Amino acid sequence: MTEKRFEDHIENYLTTTGAGGLKYASVHHTLYDRDLGLIPSEFIAFIQDTQPNQWEKWQVQFGEQSEEKLVKRLSSEIQKHGVIHVLRNQLRDRGVYLDPVYFEPKTGLNPEHQEKYLLNRLSVVRQVHYSKNNENSIDLMLFINGIPIVSIELKNQLSGQNLTHAIKQYQFDRNPHNEPLLQFKRLLVHFVVDNDTVGMSTRLNGADTKFLPYNKGIVNPIVPDDYKVSYLWKEVLTPNSVLDIIENFVLETTESEKEWSSIQNRVIEKKKDLLIFPRYHQLDVIRKLQNQIRLEGTGHNYLIQHTTGSGKSYSIGWLAHTLTSLYRNSTDTTRLFDTIIVVTDRKVLDKQLQKTLTDLEQTSGVVKTIDKNSAQLKASLGVGKDIIVTTIQKFGVIAKTMSKLSGRTFAVIIDEVHSSQSGESSKNLKKSLSVNEYGDEEPEDYQDVLEREIGSRGKQKHISFFGFTGTPKNKTLEIFGRKNESGQFESFHTYSMKQSIAEGYTLDTLEHFTQFKRWFKLRTDDPNEEELELPEGKVKRELVSYVDSHEETIRQKVSIILNQFVSHTSKQINGRARAMVVVRSRKHCVLFQMEMVKQMNELQLPYSCLVAFSGSIQHNGKEHTEHSLNTENGLQNAVSIPDGLKDPMYRILIVSSKFQTGFDEPMIHSMFVDKKLGGVQCVQTLSRLNRTMKGKTDTFVLDFVNEPEEIIDAFQPFYESTILTGETDSYKLYELETEIRGFNLFTKYEVEEFCKLFYSERESDAKLLHFLDGAVENWSRIESEEQKEHFRSLINSYCRLYNYITQVINFQDAELEKLFIYLKYLKKKLPHRSSTPIDLSDSIDLDSLRIQKIGELKLTLEDIKGELDPMSDSGSTGNMIEEPLELLSTIINKLNETFGSGLTEEHRIHLNNVYKRMSEDETLQKVMKGDNSETNKRKYWDEMMSKLFLEYVNDNFDFFRTVESPERKPIISDVMYNHYRRQKGE
Repeated sequence: MTEKRFEDHIENYLTTTGAGGLKYASVHHTLYDRDLGLIPSEFIAFIQDTQPNQWEKWQVQFGEQSEEKLVKRLSSEIQKHGVIHVLRNQLRDRGVYLDPVYFEPKTGLNPEHQEKYLLNRLSVVRQVHYSKNNENSIDLMLFINGIPIVSIELKNQLSGQNLTHAIKQYQFDRNPHNEPLLQFKRLLVHFVVDNDTVGMSTRLNGADTKFLPYNKGIVNPIVPDDYKVSYLWKEVLTPNSVLDIIENFVLETTESEKEWSSIQNRVIEKKKDLLIFPRYHQLDVIRKLQNQIRLEGTGHNYLIQHTTGSGKSYSIGWLAHTLTSLYRNSTDTTRLFDTIIVVTDRKVLDKQLQKTLTDLEQTSGVVKTIDKNSAQLKASLGVGKDIIVTTIQKFGVIAKTMSKLSGRTFAVIIDEVHSSQSGESSKNLKKSLSVNEYGDEEPEDYQDVLEREIGSRGKQKHISFFGFTGTPKNKTLEIFGRKNESGQFESFHTYSMKQSIAEGYTLDTLEHFTQFKRWFKLRTDDPNEEELELPEGKVKRELVSYVDSHEETIRQKVSIILNQFVSHTSKQINGRARAMVVVRSRKHCVLFQMEMVKQMNELQLPYSCLVAFSGSIQHNGKEHTEHSLNTENGLQNAVSIPDGLKDPMYRILIVSSKFQTGFDEPMIHSMFVDKKLGGVQCVQTLSRLNRTMKGKTDTFVLDFVNEPEEIIDAFQPFYESTILTGETDSYKLYELETEIRGFNLFTKYEVEEFCKLFYSERESDAKLLHFLDGAVENWSRIESEEQKEHFRSLINSYCRLYNYITQVINFQDAELEKLFIYLKYLKKKLPHRSSTPIDLSDSIDLDSLRIQKIGELKLTLEDIKGELDPMSDSGSTGNMIEEPLELLSTIINKLNETFGSGLTEEHRIHLNNVYKRMSEDETLQKVMKGDNSETNKRKYWDEMMSKLFLEYVNDNFDFFRTVESPERKPIISDVMYNHYRRQKGE
């Protein structure tokens, strides 16, 4: 039951279990030299065994002092440059070159190298007395060729101590001051270990030492007949693994961070040295990918679902460099991939990703950054650069010119795959890398080109894709995911949002959620004026938009935002907190910014706001841009918005879509949402808050628009791993084709001739247009506008679905391909929809408005796998439904019934309880799932709701009277019923 028994167990495993011919040997701590920080005898023996000729030269130079000189030089180099630099480079002096370690050869074609690799001396030493100042000792240390690389402090929980005690030992009994062995970069990593949990640190800093979780999951799984943490010595610290980590993973780098300098009165850049040791999930995903690629070969896709906080840039960097030297087996002379292409969806290359790839570069010239034009990319692809870093946009430009790449193999690593791999960008990428099987001299006919077009969309045997994202969409899972035995698609590897939050790498953005609602009533200005009959849905949207753009609405919302910011947010993060306001449009950016500046001035606040949106907006006869509004508000011309937000003068940023994703500012603590959010966009937007920094312990969301249930529905699929429940039905294409051809607007012959011309060399497009113009003329003769729009909807659906399906299925149907090409250009020739905007500003006015706090909530997610349904196409079948026309006053009354209901917070709580009881009722669930008509389902729903409402008649008559009123009850029933059906996916 003692710590010693724990040490015995680990030492016994390491010294008796070999891997690939290597295993640890036990060395007594007395052989450790405290002055040098080495085991001199081990290093000397290694040099003598592996490099006898160089050792003789060294002896000639230094004579009797050879051993002393060598270990002193080694110790000095480690002290100056750090252990990782020394292990990856040779010791040099007086023309003698000595290798301090031998890494595993990538192939077995060099037996001498393999022999030297097996002569590495790995040692485990217990109770290492490392200090010249005291007799403190470290429980376990690992050495390679006498050079210390890992320290481990163990705690046996059966003796009453745990991980916390081990951390405190490093913090308070392992002061690195005047202790050479404990200096930064002297060891690769320090581990703290108890029976259940592991932590790691690469920098000891007294009481400020931080240990990061190093577990398999949030909680390590039970291991039969062994410790839960046995993976540490069975997987991570085995001889082969340690040497691989030293050679390919551990990274010395610098982290740049911008912060405001009150002394210089500007934003300055501060740099901090880092030593990166791979976290467990990072090591795990790279090694699992290596094994799977060796098993499968090239031409497969891999989805890595790693959320924010996973260290994705490092994982991508390690994968890219790993793939440059990956062979299928030890006898191969040709590596699996000729070129590795790292693609980001941002127009400006990700600087962090670029830096990581370059930092990992151990041979100059391996990484080529494409930061100029597509010609630069074409040249790099042509000469076969090892690693190319570029943006998705550049592939579109060269898709037609890259016809032949000599049958090379490619690994394409995509950062944030869900946005990069949509539609034509993905197709262009594949076309750029496609092999021309026919050669330059042999002419290609129309059918040859067509077959290659089809092939360029589906999986390619010579291209492997590796997609990284934390929020995969259904399309992402089907293209990049793996089909399991149940026919569902899942990620190859996952590091979940839940684990990132639990381990403290990100914050829980749903923990503090406050909901506000606005109620309003409208009135028509002139009741005697003859009213227009207008489309109901469109007018409702216009009326709600009118209310939400009304100066009184914005005034009240800005007042609520500033009240919350001044009283709460501004005091967070030691008084440095910032906020983001997310509004529904660029016009609202302007409206909110003007009102916010006005109210901030009235409150005499010592800070103001910034605004971010693209392009320009006309308002009150003046053109506004983000630049004009920000400079008018005092931001200097040369200062960017991200830098401006670090200035204490600016504490709030107003956005509509710009900066809503991909903007990493840890000081953003609060978000005020006045925009409908859903799905991935919702997750990415609220995740602007989740970055950690010193002093930041929580986040805050205030939402004017979205329901808490909608936010939960958006986050739930990505909380743990995400699966796709099935695959897209390719037969839908044939159904769409049948319906499109049923309009008889063009013939099969016209499609055939169009495609022949399309793929031929031609001087002009005049003949192409001939085959489209006839179809356009026939379309214009359709009498019904609804049928015209239905046809347009059908061809849009076909093109969208075909583009998608041919990425996930090797779909060999030339007729559908021809139709796709034809329809793709026909839809461009069809006249644009005529739409007259409805201006209601002179017809209505805002009669009353109330924006009320509904409540403060902690939104919680379930510990279940998230499920997404396969892609379908809503516009594929069925007839267009004509939008009903109603008088303006009727529409306004309907809106007033809905948004002017006057329900109190207490009423809302009771309604939630009623809904919960109904949704959990087993009999109701059977009725809803059963083979009952829609009428009967709705009847049962209404009867049960009335029965539950009746239970309140004695205890809360006010609630009963309110919800039973004829004007409210149908609306309440509709809202609840439709929400239930959406939740159940019906």
